[in-house]
Amino acid sequence: MTDAAATAWAALLERFEHDLAHSDGPLAPWTPPQEPLPASLAERAETVLRRQLERLRSAAAELADVREQLGALRQVPPAGHRSPVYLDIDA
Repeated sequence: MTDAAATAWAALLERFEHDLAHSDGPLAPWTPPQEPLPASLAERAETVLRRQLERLRSAAAELADVREQLGALRQVPPAGHRSPVYLDIDA
C-alpha cells in the first residue's frame, strides 16, 4: 500500500465525514481510489458506513412520516368546497 493511496482514502473518508455532518442536499459523485482501502483506515471506514446507514434509516422514517401527512392532507376538502356538515336521516 502506497502513501498516496492512504492519503487518497483518508481524503475520501474526510469528505464523507464532512458530508454526514454538514450536508442535507444532494452530494457530488465520487470515485474510490484505485488501490484497496488500507487496513489502518478500516475502522474509520466502518464508522462512516454505520453513520451513513443510520442517515438512510432516518431519511426513510422521515419519508414515511411525510407520506402519512400528505395522505391526511389529501382528505381535507379544498377551500370553498361545500358539503353537508349534518345529515338528518330521521326526517
